[in-house]
Amino acid sequence: MTSTVVIGHLTTAGKEARQKVCSGSSISKYSREQEPGVTRYAVSIPRDPQDEKSVYVIEEYANQETLDAHIWSFAVIHMMKLLLSDGSVFGEAPDVYTMEPVFSFSRPEILKASDPYIVVASLDYEEGTRAKAFDGWKRIVSESQKNEPGTLGYTILKDKDHENTIWTVEVYETEKYLRDVHAKSTVVTDDKTKYSDIKTNLDFAFLKIVAGYLHKEKQLSNM
Repeated sequence: MTSTVVIGHLTTAGKEARQKVCSGSSISKYSREQEPGVTRYAVSIPRDPQDEKSVYVIEEYANQETLDAHIWSFAVIHMMKLLLSDGSVFGEAPDVYTMEPVFSFSRPEILKASDPYIVVASLDYEEGTRAKAFDGWKRIVSESQKNEPGTLGYTILKDKDHENTIWTVEVYETEKYLRDVHAKSTVVTDDKTKYSDIKTNLDFAFLKIVAGYLHKEKQLSNM
């Protein structure tokens, strides 16, 4: 059964409110210790110092039953009550995206990285061309897994609600590795040339994990 990835973009009221959300995230500790089917629960913030409001939560669930149980767990209900009872925490309603992994891998080293460089991207394609775009992403993930030890994790995701959208969650040992190795690789540069004409929009978030975990032991690749 295919896992489900949920990415939540929370917009807090400001720097202090964001700190409250991040420091109070006992949910990730509960998931790590008590929910074996929650294979990823990473609370992260943008590396851009100008963005003092955003929190990104990257979650992965082994199946729908695990996701349903998590939502109704005491830890989640209790934390949400605490945060929502304070009207000064959130600046606007969260954006929540539900997706299905198509290609992915994680290296064991992802658990040891002291400050992994996380990239979350959403890409929109011309109508009817997403399947073609997946062909290129499959090659990128395969080559990254084979030839880039500093690329610690890579997941390509099918947006369940937007049929022309693909998401990526990428984890690198450093920003330098992303810029100097992965981004300059032949497979990435070839992909940009081959598929740029069908791409209609691209949004990036460059993130730093502040709570939780990026991987829990499971099958390391679904290539």
